[in-house]
Amino acid sequence: MHSSIFGVQKILLQLLCSLCAAAIVMLVSMVASASEREFGVGFSNLSTTDPMGGQMRYSLWYPTEEANNVVRLGPFEFPGTWNAEPAAGPFGLVVLSHGSGGSDLGHRDTAIALAKAGFIAAATLHPRNNFRNDIGDDQRVVLDGRPRQLSAVIDALLTQQAWSSRIDSKKIAAFGFSAGGYTVLAALGAEPEYSRTLDHCEQHAEDDPYCRVINALDGEKGAARAGDYAEPAQRTHDSRLCAAVIADPLAVPFSDATLKALPPARLLFFRPEVENVLKAEFHVSRVVRLLKQRDNFPDPQEIVVPRAGHFGFLAPIPEVVAQSVPRIASDPEGFDRAAFHEVKNSTIVTFFKQALSGCVAN
Repeated sequence: MHSSIFGVQKILLQLLCSLCAAAIVMLVSMVASASEREFGVGFSNLSTTDPMGGQMRYSLWYPTEEANNVVRLGPFEFPGTWNAEPAAGPFGLVVLSHGSGGSDLGHRDTAIALAKAGFIAAATLHPRNNFRNDIGDDQRVVLDGRPRQLSAVIDALLTQQAWSSRIDSKKIAAFGFSAGGYTVLAALGAEPEYSRTLDHCEQHAEDDPYCRVINALDGEKGAARAGDYAEPAQRTHDSRLCAAVIADPLAVPFSDATLKALPPARLLFFRPEVENVLKAEFHVSRVVRLLKQRDNFPDPQEIVVPRAGHFGFLAPIPEVVAQSVPRIASDPEGFDRAAFHEVKNSTIVTFFKQALSGCVAN
């Protein structure tokens, strides 16, 4: 009798365990499915106070339950819905920084991919250093202001109820290209020494294409720049950033020592094979090499993009813009910018999903 009862109990226990296992598999599948879902894309133009004075604009892409329409903004068209109702969240936040003379729409495809995947993406239009107003190109106010402007956008979003309730403040990251890469490195905690740029270009005028721009300034402008750069920079570390993707960054303003002292963060770097604007050994590859020497730093990844030039990291350029600024639309022979961006954006989304999952409160 007892053996019969124990046999029934054993069968019931096995059945219960099987049901539990099935439930766990189903739950994991549901969670994975939810994490892989694709949202609609909301889009808004917002503004906040520029820490260097005045106002600054930023564009915002975010997840929505609404179906995509088409956003038309000047010569640009992209999938999304103007001022759509944001999805509930909370979502990770990625702030984007464009290159010198660039646009908040220059990396729109990356921002759209992030929004579809469940991130809020905010792209700053850096004052005095954008396609509309570039009078401060490489001047002190620009270099000082850029990382502060990135932080100001984070501040603005976290103080607005509509967005603060939808942002996971423990999951904040950044994307930066070219001078935007400098911006992100400074915001991550690297302390710039601006005079290094002038010293570098005295020594490497023929080696680094970037120095053609710097050395083109002589006479009074060159003297004024040297005076501006002599003043020490203030640290602009934003401890809320725990991960970043950085594409072909301007890095000569940072010494080896300050890069080695960078606070730990999950980092992914992109480097073009064709070094037509920045020589990698002085910029992106130097940063990666120095960080890899550290035992207490998450292993930084560097992806070399075959046949890509510097401007290949910009989203495909509309024809009317390409005609007026052909330099940013032209690519080396054999490079397919549209195809590359499909892969790049998927890689960035995957990276941020993994990197931000390990973020902790600062």
